[in-house]
Amino acid sequence: MGNAANSDSRVSGAIRKCGIDDAAMLHQLSVETYVDTFDGTSSDEDMQKFLEETYSEPILREELANPNSVYFVISMPAGARNGVRQRNKQNGGEAAGFADSDNADDSNNSDSSAVSAGIPAGYIKLNFGDAQIEDMGPDAMEVQRLYIQKAFKGCGLGTQLMNKAFDLARERKLKKVWLGVWEHNEPAKRFYASKGFVRVGQHAFWQGDDKQTDYLMARDL
Repeated sequence: MGNAANSDSRVSGAIRKCGIDDAAMLHQLSVETYVDTFDGTSSDEDMQKFLEETYSEPILREELANPNSVYFVISMPAGARNGVRQRNKQNGGEAAGFADSDNADDSNNSDSSAVSAGIPAGYIKLNFGDAQIEDMGPDAMEVQRLYIQKAFKGCGLGTQLMNKAFDLARERKLKKVWLGVWEHNEPAKRFYASKGFVRVGQHAFWQGDDKQTDYLMARDL
């Protein structure tokens, strides 16, 4: 995603703000991308507990209704997945991504409206004010989640979502953007560093009952 092999691999997706009616789509997308990224980093029981406590549709609806949290989804035209796969095959393999997943065929998407509007290829969640996990001050915005489907890694979609986040923070006249990233997720840390983020601390992250460490990274606007 953030480190595509060349500029020819970058394509434009359609970004839109999510509403409460998108909870089912976000549930599917969130679970797929998270499991693909972190499968094997804890027990199956801890993974399942985390998914149920974090990505259930009722929880997502509450977050979508929170005025201090904003979700954006980036979509690709129907049929784009096969084109990206063919491009990657011609280039000798898929470019490395940092938080991507692709566990379902296009035809299995149960949300017909999402299919007609395009394939949900990734999403970003932004937090403001008291919705932020850590208190970074009134002029800060948190990027809590940023995930891209594996089929679309290397296409620059993560960069497009991050630029959307930066634009929104500037519109709100904020001065800092920050995030947490798992200490062992080297591709993610490289991606964020390429966007100007530097490590400023760390905090505990619980995947079920498994205590892990996230590095805190931030950058000024």
